[in-house]
Amino acid sequence: MSLLKSRKMTGESLAAHQANARQSHGPATPRGQAESAAANLRHGFYASTRVGAFARLGEDPLEYARLVDSLFDDLQSRAGLETELVRQMVEALWVMQRSQRMQEGLAVKRIEKKALQESFPLNLQAGRAIELLEPFERLESALARPDGPTAEEVHAFSTSREEAEDTSTQEFLGRLESLLQTKDKGERRALRRKLREDLRQLKEPYFTSAWRLTSIAKQQDSPECLAALAAPQEESSLFLQRMEDSHLRRFCRITDTLIKLRSGFMACQKMKNEGRSRKLIENTGAIDIMPDVKSDFVSENHETAATL
Repeated sequence: MSLLKSRKMTGESLAAHQANARQSHGPATPRGQAESAAANLRHGFYASTRVGAFARLGEDPLEYARLVDSLFDDLQSRAGLETELVRQMVEALWVMQRSQRMQEGLAVKRIEKKALQESFPLNLQAGRAIELLEPFERLESALARPDGPTAEEVHAFSTSREEAEDTSTQEFLGRLESLLQTKDKGERRALRRKLREDLRQLKEPYFTSAWRLTSIAKQQDSPECLAALAAPQEESSLFLQRMEDSHLRRFCRITDTLIKLRSGFMACQKMKNEGRSRKLIENTGAIDIMPDVKSDFVSENHETAATL
């Protein structure tokens, strides 16, 4: 039975509607088409009144209509109580899907917020380590050239290391300056080889630090880290999980009721209770009937009492 009452139409109003229908080409916009489809749900269920709510929640009324039609087709429900049970099943399934979408949306927001809080300082440290490593990389490329580094390249590296006070760095800078003064090709080649070996030792701690911090920053995008960030902690997420479980139990109860209804369980219960009185004690089986003949024990006691 439809939940929507059909209006009685006169012959004139029917002719007017038919004339208007011949001039209509149907909805042209996506929203109008969605509203038209939602108004044609099976058995008038919820009709177009929920289209606005669906749109505000980011849900597709056509998808809801497909779910309604699918359950009615699968269960082949008849009018009456079965139809209402199927409608309740549709609603329970839809709310479960909505709860899942809400949980996913909250998880995305948690990931974005926590990832920004945790990855920003790591990316900052990794960027700083790379900046400290870059002068070593540029000088290493310059030392690999046959003509060696230019005066500008040597000056740029010395400027980047002007705050370093360790002995090894100061000795390296002195040999680097002497390379510019050496004119002999053999001496320059030997000096460049020595400078490359020393440079690798000076560069090693900076390279290790940059590689470690960059690796940690990249791990923030791994599936394991994202799963940890998406773990629900706030009360709203836990409430949505309980709501989903509640509607799952509701769906199971409705399904069980529908199965019992189709198996004739309720009819059997009605037949079983027919003819019973409304007294507190209803069991009138043979086990409760007292025998008319006294037992031998009662007879013996009666005869003994008569002789006294």
